[in-house]
Amino acid sequence: MAKPFIELETQIPDLVKAKSKIVVRSSRMNRQLEQYVLGLITNILGEVGQSHFVEMLYTISKELTINGIKANQKRVFFEDEGLDITDEGDYLQGIKDYSKKFSEKMADEYGKRCLARGVYVQIKFHYCLDGLLVEVTNNTPVIKTEEARMREKMKKSMGYNDIAEFYMDNMDNTEGAGLGIALIMILLKNEGVDPNLFRIITHADRTVARVEIPFNDNYVSFRSAELAEI
Repeated sequence: MAKPFIELETQIPDLVKAKSKIVVRSSRMNRQLEQYVLGLITNILGEVGQSHFVEMLYTISKELTINGIKANQKRVFFEDEGLDITDEGDYLQGIKDYSKKFSEKMADEYGKRCLARGVYVQIKFHYCLDGLLVEVTNNTPVIKTEEARMREKMKKSMGYNDIAEFYMDNMDNTEGAGLGIALIMILLKNEGVDPNLFRIITHADRTVARVEIPFNDNYVSFRSAELAEI
């Protein structure tokens, strides 16, 4: 039986001292999950002497988690409406219905439906004195149309240093996830972190968003290791 968050929160300091990798899994976003993730980030970064990154990393982790949970809930919504998300006609109809019908109240109900169907978001923190990786995985794939849109937002975000400026220039065609992607890349740039260390990796059965934060020049990023293998 899963332990309540309030009990888990008291174990965070000992967990951080004993581990170099911590994984959290949930099917919905609520205040308890937010507080637990914030507690983890605060303790991890305090343990490695990088507390100045707390606000940025919490914002990024929360944004990626919300995006993953919303993507999962949208999938379940399409299933419940009898729509094929990979069919262009069904997709357009489903997005229209989703935007019209979905609400904060429904988000809690769809979180329960995701849980019952084994649909979740997993947050992984992997850290050492040289750097930190946060990886958010939702176990549903992204369709090609949405992947192309995400890639375009990532490319466009490289030219901005201010989220308000990005929003004003793209307010007519930027949905919540697109704005979140821009926010993440701008936050990284403003903290002196290479925005190329933010990646979205798509698989047939899952979508992975990964952010790496080097603490010093000794850190070897997953991205550089992958490029070296090519």
